[in-house]
Amino acid sequence: MIRARRVVPSLLARTLAVILLTPVGAAPTAPASPASPSAAASPSAAAAPPVSEPAGYWTGDVNAPTPATLRGAKVVNAQQVTALLKAGNAIIVDVSNAPRRPENLAPGAPWMPIPHPGIPGALWIPGAGLGVVPPPVDDFFRSQLAKYAGSDFSRPLVIYCHQRCWLSWNAAKRAISYGYRNVSWFPQGIEGWRAQGLSTADLTPAAPADAQPRTMRRPQTETPQS
Repeated sequence: MIRARRVVPSLLARTLAVILLTPVGAAPTAPASPASPSAAASPSAAAAPPVSEPAGYWTGDVNAPTPATLRGAKVVNAQQVTALLKAGNAIIVDVSNAPRRPENLAPGAPWMPIPHPGIPGALWIPGAGLGVVPPPVDDFFRSQLAKYAGSDFSRPLVIYCHQRCWLSWNAAKRAISYGYRNVSWFPQGIEGWRAQGLSTADLTPAAPADAQPRTMRRPQTETPQS
């Protein structure tokens, strides 16, 4: 028996020692392997890069991601809009798109569009936030701001539409181009307003006379948020 132990190769002896010293039931340890390139974070998993302000008005998809800033304007949240409303001299402008009259509706037939909830007291001017605005709408937007601001270019203006919507960004930029010096952009829009439990009111769109659709108007009603 002593002779048999002497002829066991040293490598086999070491292997047997490891086996004898390993606790019963323990799994053998596998050597660590280097991480594969596929395990690295993909670019799509990283945070989206910030959106830069275009030089002019945005003419692409209005629901594309918007910049976090607007040169010449303040970016405000719902609490700040509420404070401006309480101050009593801010003009709130909703530039969301208006519902379109169904094309298959008989000519001259009355049409009841769905209610449009907005910030109470807001002026709703559809089309003012388009990248390319028809001249009548541009003139109307300019004249409405002048009417409600009393030609006071320092009067606070708050412009909004929906979350992730370029219409309010464009309209606020347009108001700045008219010469208004106290413009606020509310990028969270009506969704951000309602998320704070703030009340809304059904708004009626204001538009040039030749652009008014034949509709049955709903009275403005205020709706508290639950």
